[in-house]
Amino acid sequence: MYRQTISNIQLQLVMQQQEVFDQPMSHTGVLSKDSDGFRFEEAVKQKRPRRNPKLYEGNYVSLVHRSDGKYACSLKCISPHDKDFDHSTVAFRIYMELIDALQIIR
Repeated sequence: MYRQTISNIQLQLVMQQQEVFDQPMSHTGVLSKDSDGFRFEEAVKQKRPRRNPKLYEGNYVSLVHRSDGKYACSLKCISPHDKDFDHSTVAFRIYMELIDALQIIR
């Protein structure tokens, strides 16, 4: 591979969004040569689809829809060291949140 320096060129910049450059940034794109000079076209930035979106978010339980089409309920961290911690009350609240979460699946 060899390097070539070309002086006195006209550079056209094509950006996907209107941006103000306060500081130097690195962009991905394609640099091509045309009859008028050179043209840099910024590549389209694609966001990755969100993995396992949450369908239900409670105090104790969350429900997600997995990419394989199944649903998963998960229990959040519980601290039994709280002064007002009662096993039966927490178990009942988890039960009520599970019922609310599973109503979404219908």
